[in-house]
Amino acid sequence: MKSQFRTYLYAILLMLFATVGYIVSCTQKDTLIIVPEPVVQSGNAKLDFITDPKVSFDKAHSNVGWETAYLGGLSLLTGRFDTMGFTSFHFDEAIPANTSFEAWVWVNKVNTSEPGRDKGCLQTTFGVNTGMTTEAANVAIVKSKSVVFNGDKGYTVKFDFTFHGVTKELTGNFLYDGKIAAATRNTYGFSLYFQILAKTDFGIVSNNIADLVTIKCSAIFRQTL
Repeated sequence: MKSQFRTYLYAILLMLFATVGYIVSCTQKDTLIIVPEPVVQSGNAKLDFITDPKVSFDKAHSNVGWETAYLGGLSLLTGRFDTMGFTSFHFDEAIPANTSFEAWVWVNKVNTSEPGRDKGCLQTTFGVNTGMTTEAANVAIVKSKSVVFNGDKGYTVKFDFTFHGVTKELTGNFLYDGKIAAATRNTYGFSLYFQILAKTDFGIVSNNIADLVTIKCSAIFRQTL
């Protein structure tokens, strides 16, 4: 009888300890698990167009495109500028502050794949004509002022944008799209995205486009080895 009583007592004590342990474990505060943020590290790619004779601008595979709402509020009207170039381009992936560039387009060399529009209403929309070459109204210029790393291959760039003789400081997103290595040369890709207020800031007078115009630039450079 005593043996049976001791067995019951042990069972009750075991259940009691288990219950207390469960209650204590459930009333503890949740442990905060800190997951470290991934460290994004830039590479060491460097490119210097103008001063390095081995570096060339590949215009055939580069472009400057634009898009804006037709009549100010309908479907997108899109196009590209055919005549473009670089006055300078220096890229330093490891030290973004050393990155700088200056580029230009002729506004009247516009292509929307519709000849009637390209040589007609679109010319007057931008306030230019087919005979213009170096007039201030015809040349749009982007000149960087500062470049700051903001993520994996991405940079925030502040730059002066000159259009129709007016210069405004704008902010855009500059991307290093990467490098393709080959036996005799390296090929580098870059992109720049920004927006302008064509009517408000640059005096464009037209009902064909919206005030807001988005500009998308893609540039390819080649470096011989």
